[in-house]
Amino acid sequence: MSEYMVTIPFGPLIYKADISGDFQNFLIDGLSSSRMEDDARRHLAGNIEGQRRALNYDEDKFVNFVDPHIVNYLVEKHNRHNVIKDACSKPTIEWNYECSRIAYDLDKGPWINFQNSNEFNPLHNHAGIISAVIFIDIPEEISKERKESTFNAKVNGCLEFVYMNQHIILNPKSATLLLFPAYLWHTVYPYYSDVERITMSFNVHNLTIDDYPVPGNDDIIFYSDT
Repeated sequence: MSEYMVTIPFGPLIYKADISGDFQNFLIDGLSSSRMEDDARRHLAGNIEGQRRALNYDEDKFVNFVDPHIVNYLVEKHNRHNVIKDACSKPTIEWNYECSRIAYDLDKGPWINFQNSNEFNPLHNHAGIISAVIFIDIPEEISKERKESTFNAKVNGCLEFVYMNQHIILNPKSATLLLFPAYLWHTVYPYYSDVERITMSFNVHNLTIDDYPVPGNDDIIFYSDT
């Protein structure tokens, strides 16, 4: 199992993992070809010229890198549900993921954002069950720009998650993978340095565990004893 951490600041589960090494190198090796792929602007929300489909990656190899993180996310989601069940004095449910069949597809993803100065991603959410953002290359100039900002909200190039009346702002770091519910609203702020910020995104669709569909929400309401 890969090393990872989970943050649950306001309800939805946000998974964060370091992918430096083979996975990061695999993504970087495919960037040149990705620049020549189909323009994805009309399918995506971003105000970013360089939005491209990432069709050049070996799908099986990509899924092999992604799969352990999807499993980690599902395990943590299950554990979280059990913690809440226990707090509500409800029976918990044991689950050994190694004995289960976990299936899903990535629909039309993944895609890559080659973001430049003054470009941004407006507030939006995604289709599917789980969404992912991978910070492939986040130049240090953007971090420096934040530190030198004279404004109170130092959000240059940051990713912000919004849920109900709460929000958190993440300072991106290269070789980082985030997983979160696809319904979770998020936005990326512009920056002004003359550098390129490269990220990848994809959505997990048709997610099943032992042929049972995994719901797209995290709502946990107990009206019965089970």
